[in-house]
Amino acid sequence: MQLTQFKHWLNSPEKPQPKCVVTSHAGMADYLMEIEFKHQLVPLKDDTDSMLTFRNMEQVGELLKPLGIDSVTLRIIDPYDEFSADNQLSNCKEDMTIIL
Repeated sequence: MQLTQFKHWLNSPEKPQPKCVVTSHAGMADYLMEIEFKHQLVPLKDDTDSMLTFRNMEQVGELLKPLGIDSVTLRIIDPYDEFSADNQLSNCKEDMTIIL
């Protein structure tokens, strides 16, 4: 979803506040943001169709607070812990709510 499309969605009087998920992958320095749309997470992109990245949660707040969003879900994913010792899928993500 492009940022301009996201801003128009937020200005719609009948839409509830969307769920925003900020993802941190092991080994990556930047955070990525996804928006829940029709029960699926879609990446938030700029107008040139490049994924928006954030160096810290303050940058996330600087973008979202003026838009009326006061909290996000921070999802930490460790792909190195995807499988357990017995080759069974393990729960390799952890979610927490961050108040902006």
